[in-house]
Amino acid sequence: MAPTRRVPARRLAWLRGELARWQAEGVIDEGTARRIEAGYVPGRRLSLERLVLLLGGGFLGIGLIWLVSANLDQLSPLVRFVGITVIWIAAAVAGETLPQEGGRLSARLVTVLAGGGVIFQAAQSLQVPAYTSSLLGVWAGGALAYAYAAAATGPLVVALMIASVWYGWFVGEQSGGAGAIAVGLLAAGAVAYAIATLHDSGRLRDGGRPARFAGPWRLAGVVLSLSGLFVAAFPGVGANGAFESPALWAGLAATAIAIIAVLLTRREGRWEALAVAGMIGLAMLLVIWTPRGDYGYIGGFGAEQTARAVVGTLAYVLAAAWFAVVAARRDLSYLVYLATAALVLFVTVQSFAVFQPLLTGAALFLALGVVFIGTGFLANYARHRLMEATR
Repeated sequence: MAPTRRVPARRLAWLRGELARWQAEGVIDEGTARRIEAGYVPGRRLSLERLVLLLGGGFLGIGLIWLVSANLDQLSPLVRFVGITVIWIAAAVAGETLPQEGGRLSARLVTVLAGGGVIFQAAQSLQVPAYTSSLLGVWAGGALAYAYAAAATGPLVVALMIASVWYGWFVGEQSGGAGAIAVGLLAAGAVAYAIATLHDSGRLRDGGRPARFAGPWRLAGVVLSLSGLFVAAFPGVGANGAFESPALWAGLAATAIAIIAVLLTRREGRWEALAVAGMIGLAMLLVIWTPRGDYGYIGGFGAEQTARAVVGTLAYVLAAAWFAVVAARRDLSYLVYLATAALVLFVTVQSFAVFQPLLTGAALFLALGVVFIGTGFLANYARHRLMEATR
């Protein structure tokens, strides 16, 4: 018997209605309808119990790291290392043996966080510099490996968060400019979105790797892409040696490889991955486009500066709207809300950055108030229409 798939309750209700219609029309018989319906179960939302256990695991893991850090002088390096290692191993064992799913989720989260404590404690004992991105990269790699070994989405979400911070920090170390970080985040977003597409296509389902991993990867892709484009579209962000970072070029090379892998699958989603990759080109153009003049004084916006601000705003609005449409088509309501919130936040911040050099006093607040109210109303209206159109 084929394994069951978890789908949103709304989609499952639609499927049941279609099966009843097909059965009434004589397209399928009752037995076939039951076999089709048995292959799907409604996806479970995050219950209060699981949320409490998740928060408890997070606080426990952070507390353990904090406790060790606060008592460095009272404990020898060997005791600190052995202690955090024992906690890490115990949490890993509990994460695979506890009978309740919520308990396993909490233990796995502690495992990921305690693993970071082991890495940083080992580095401190070996006198490895702690204020660099390298240790964070090792932590992210270990967390990703553990998430796939345990086939658990919780550790994967944490691992992707750590990996995102590491890569942004790594690029920033080499370039020191916001432009490089913006393009780097978009490159990481394109890679994450491509990996999500590969999970959807089934190419990564072998070896016990579940297709449900596509969700965290797609979420990371959307967040990273919108974050990178947010920075790139902001007035005053320029190249400043951005394209001299080897880490940035490595990320762009990884993007090319990931996009090629998606295209070779010949499955649905390749245009989505290409669109996210296209956002990298827009961000690079915005970063290279550095108008002359100062953004910081009244009347400082010239024609070229205004044009760049308008192009950046349009690029971000189109990107956020595109993500919302794709999420609605896939029945991923949380991504629709995320894209809508990102759009409202961007217009709010961008409006202040654009209007502040042009207007002063009451005129500035009046202009911003009109923009805020208009953006919130239009975004909410568009979200409702989009969700209704996909029902």
